[in-house]
Amino acid sequence: MFERFTERARQVVVLAQDESRTLGHAHIGTEHLLLGLLREHDGIAARVLGSFDITLERARGEVVRIVGVGEEHAAARQIPFTPEATQVLELALQEATKLGHTYLGTEHILLGLLTLGEGVPMRILLDCDAKPDRVRDAVIGMLSGRPARAQALAPTAPANDNGFEEWIRVGPGAGVRRLLMIAAARALDDGREDIQPSDVLLALTRDERAGPLLAELGVDDLAILRALERRGSAPG
Repeated sequence: MFERFTERARQVVVLAQDESRTLGHAHIGTEHLLLGLLREHDGIAARVLGSFDITLERARGEVVRIVGVGEEHAAARQIPFTPEATQVLELALQEATKLGHTYLGTEHILLGLLTLGEGVPMRILLDCDAKPDRVRDAVIGMLSGRPARAQALAPTAPANDNGFEEWIRVGPGAGVRRLLMIAAARALDDGREDIQPSDVLLALTRDERAGPLLAELGVDDLAILRALERRGSAPG
């Protein structure tokens, strides 16, 4: 199957695996393929999704909200594809064949997600008002040289005013990124759209290395919450 994949399409699979590990998931699902497509910024899929204002940061936050964050050790060295993710890749090959293409690019993987028509990626698309038929038209339009929406002609660099996504991509390792995902999940549970330092502090208690050390020092979630309350800086 992977012989027909372009270099960018292969990279999407690698990035999907990386996203799964970072989130502590024991599988590569359709949601991870979506995140992989968005991380491959120069691919047609990312450009089309960007034209609907679907960014990596936004999609990753939705995945955390819907699926949650698992335990770091749960992500095995060889992470298997879910049946749905495998089906998406098979559908991507079919989409490439229908279009008369001898290669499989990021655009075909996106079309495969649309053809599957279910799962976390579809929920994210619909929540972002990106209806499947409009996204498909945008892909076909870009392949034919006519972007379906004006935003599709925008630069392909990650859309983030404060540069956070660029920093998170090249700076912290997977462990720190996972801490931020746990902190983000806590913020979302509290109905907040921003991560506070207290969220990161509490996330440390769930870290595989920092957690046991904090416990040895007698520091747990309850102790942290009480200390924050005394200082008047409890989260939320």
